[in-house]
Amino acid sequence: MRRHPGYALDFLSRIKYLQPDLEIPYCHHERWDGSGYPQGLKGEDIPLFARIFAVVDVYDALTSDRPYRLAWSKQRALDYIQEQSGIQFDPRLVAEFLALRSRVDRNSRCEQIVIESS
Repeated sequence: MRRHPGYALDFLSRIKYLQPDLEIPYCHHERWDGSGYPQGLKGEDIPLFARIFAVVDVYDALTSDRPYRLAWSKQRALDYIQEQSGIQFDPRLVAEFLALRSRVDRNSRCEQIVIESS
């Protein structure tokens, strides 16, 4: 498991148009507190787009069924991401992600009300 960022880097580096963004798949398992991999980067030493992708990737992974477990509820995944703020994830990005999810959920509820009242 810990080797897959290196495998992704090797594989994707052969695709010319992806080369400017290889830091995303390579660094998305780094952790804000420095305990991640493959390089053990910490805080803002982790490339910004890899930090963003880390939050989104974990949310997607937790809210999707896997062969070894059922998907978590959206709320449980959001609670986990909040708990990991400052540990696994950049606290500023967690705040932005949670605010964005809240707006998306509010808009979805509003759209559902409009559809139901039509």
